[in-house]
Amino acid sequence: MLLLNGVISKITILLVVALVIREVLAPFTGHPFDFELWIRLGYYTAQGLDPYRITGPIPNLSMPGAGYMPSLGYPPVWPFILAGLFKLYAMIDINNRFLYYFILKQPMIIGDLLDSVLIYKILSQKSEERALKGLAFWLFCPFTILISAVWGMFDQIVLAFVLLSILWFTRTKTTAVAEAVGILLKLIPLIYLPLLALVQKTRLKIVQYLVISIVVSIVFTLLPYLIFPSWHIGALLGTGSSDANKVGNSMNYWVIIYIFSSLGDFPSWAGPIINTVAYAWIPVVIIASFFCIRILRAKRSLDQRNLVLSMIFVTLAFYLTRIQINEQYTVYFLGLGLIDYYWLGSTKRMKEFHGVWISALAYLVAHNSIFIFLAPISKYYSNLYQILVPKELTLAMMFITAISFSIFCALYLRSIYFELSRSVSEVVIN
Repeated sequence: MLLLNGVISKITILLVVALVIREVLAPFTGHPFDFELWIRLGYYTAQGLDPYRITGPIPNLSMPGAGYMPSLGYPPVWPFILAGLFKLYAMIDINNRFLYYFILKQPMIIGDLLDSVLIYKILSQKSEERALKGLAFWLFCPFTILISAVWGMFDQIVLAFVLLSILWFTRTKTTAVAEAVGILLKLIPLIYLPLLALVQKTRLKIVQYLVISIVVSIVFTLLPYLIFPSWHIGALLGTGSSDANKVGNSMNYWVIIYIFSSLGDFPSWAGPIINTVAYAWIPVVIIASFFCIRILRAKRSLDQRNLVLSMIFVTLAFYLTRIQINEQYTVYFLGLGLIDYYWLGSTKRMKEFHGVWISALAYLVAHNSIFIFLAPISKYYSNLYQILVPKELTLAMMFITAISFSIFCALYLRSIYFELSRSVSEVVIN
């Protein structure tokens, strides 16, 4: 009993300290594009306006120097959450934009802390000591703090539903709903849909999983268009289509496109080819999923760690084939990778694990700098990095860190491939 109370008190202390760090950073930081978009979506969606439209800056709320911006690239559930947060801000009736920023950051911070608890819960099945280390690593990792409390991205919320899907993977209906909620927030959990569906034990459960996760996602995505007649579904469909083959700045080796475009050396004839190649991640993710399913079904029993290994395999296949990989996508690897890192408890893949997230952090800094996240305070910080660092040096650092990220991802994927293949061979031999 004393040991249990000691563990709980340690967790509580870690969570409180991590919360304080995040809350101190929350009001005065934010990405000048993504977080500014959340600021506007909360305001405009609360008035019933279509979030899939070009928006102008909001007086007394937008960041200094903000201009017109395009629409968001996610399903409409996130704008409704932001609208609720704006209404909360309006109810408080204190006209201070930093208070609004603070309120907007709370879902990201709560999701961040929830991820640490879920990672702890999964790892505690193996070892309380390792589970505590995994929780502490997540809570004080500079990358997770930057993405949620500083940048203001909400991938940690989405990751929470991915982790819940792992915890509940034997409960078909429950895990299907968790997957659907993740998809409703952001489309990335779609890459886990084939894997999580096909690990269900019977054909009936596979069908149940697919029907529930897909139907719930579609129904709640389209529901606002029945409630708000002024919303146009064409904008939503266009967003989904462009997101599938989006070409732009990327944290993997495809950064070369961005570099050539920035230098004005990108050949026009390459555009159509790249737009076609941009869809390659879809069949690759499906093939990777079926590879993992074949291996998981060959084993006598399916445990959470092997499921996590398979999900990491799919994640890395996604990272290595999609033309646009944003920095915040690393959150999914980091959450799943920590389970592998501390469950295994050996030096295997540890160097690659650190290589992936550290190179992602280095790319984030090279691409954005730390100054840019001070844009809520003054527009001066948005351009400070460009003033201090020559463009060619920035592009060089982005190239080096993106190639490093790709290499570490490939090495990690290779290691999982051999481990999964070896485990099947051992089952066959036995």
